[in-house]
Amino acid sequence: MLLAALLPRPRRPHAADPDVRFTFLIPALNEAQVIAATVRNLRLVSPDGRVAVIDDGSDDETAAQVQALAASDPGVLLLRRRFPDARQGKGRALNWAVTRLLRDLRAGGADLRREVFAVIDADGRIGPELLDEARHALGDPQVMGAQARVRIRQSVGRLRPGNVIGRMLEQQQDVEFFITRHLQGLRSRWHTAALCGNGQFMRASYVAEQLGRGVDPWPDVLLEDFASGLEIRLAQPGHRLAFLERAVTQQGLPDLRRFSRQRARWTQGTLQCLPYLGRLWTTRVPLLARLDFSYFILSPWLNVVLVLTLLTQPLRWATGTHGLLLEPAVGLGLSLLNAGLQLNWLVRYQLENRMSLGRVLFTAASFPVYGFALFLSLPLAFKNHFSGRRTWDKSARHAEGGSPLAPEVPLPPPPRPEAQYMSGTSGD
Repeated sequence: MLLAALLPRPRRPHAADPDVRFTFLIPALNEAQVIAATVRNLRLVSPDGRVAVIDDGSDDETAAQVQALAASDPGVLLLRRRFPDARQGKGRALNWAVTRLLRDLRAGGADLRREVFAVIDADGRIGPELLDEARHALGDPQVMGAQARVRIRQSVGRLRPGNVIGRMLEQQQDVEFFITRHLQGLRSRWHTAALCGNGQFMRASYVAEQLGRGVDPWPDVLLEDFASGLEIRLAQPGHRLAFLERAVTQQGLPDLRRFSRQRARWTQGTLQCLPYLGRLWTTRVPLLARLDFSYFILSPWLNVVLVLTLLTQPLRWATGTHGLLLEPAVGLGLSLLNAGLQLNWLVRYQLENRMSLGRVLFTAASFPVYGFALFLSLPLAFKNHFSGRRTWDKSARHAEGGSPLAPEVPLPPPPRPEAQYMSGTSGD
């Protein structure tokens, strides 16, 4: 209670801006398994918006599927990146796309303060209530960006010995985003929600200003989403970042190897953000936001210290040295504290999701599996970072059935002519 009293109070919600218009950006590389359903979902929930799929050199049917949708719906746009520029990372693809989209918006006389770019993963699904909440958040003229809550769609089908580990990882990914949602609630008190990519909203006027200054809105790092939020906060003291409680859903990664590779990419992207520390502590940013950002940027290095401390414990025993050995009572206290934190999140997750007893036990058993997967990703991230490997290891998708958020329905009617949106295919 005392800590909550010391934190800044959230600002009163602003009235929704009904004139906000959304352009959805979908970076896509070999997404034929999911892209059509995602485009249909976005056109359903935002019939007056536009969906721009950024095909980043796919060699499957991704571009053909989007082209077929665009042929019958002017609200769908295919932007194709070709080699050698393709497959250079998500951030570069987004920067390339918004440069072209801004040109179209300006040509149509659009008010960029009310135009919003929304980044959605190729497997993302949203409901109309998320867009309503975004309109409220962007009713505050100081809010330049907003991040939706993320939920993981669990795989369906029977649990078998061959898929137990994958299902545990999927479950823990949703628990992870559940915890992140509560952290984002705290960050909202100092108006600095972290941007996470999928479900990321960014005001077009800010994007145009950054490009006009020669600054990429999405920096060229493997964690371009987090870095894009840093750029918003550092660009001007008055800029704000909001958190949206309504969720965007996405597939989980039900494979230990793929999950570890994804987290290695995320960790490597965090390592690439280390140079931001200097700007963070020399720019007018709230102290709590500085501490929060700094901890996140330094977390890979702190994890390395912790892992090395644990791995070298047998060596200290063998040599008769103590190093960082703790008194038994202290070690027991820390272990109980860690177990208590996990139990706390498990109970709160259960209260929100109303799981069966079997699902609760399954979720509890998956905590060590998740921790082991994260442990595997750490050395890979540092190896890639110091070897100079910057490959964008994208997450692979899998086919799935219909979703309540994305029913298989015909596309909505085309937007009115006064929408001033251009459509078709761009390959420049």
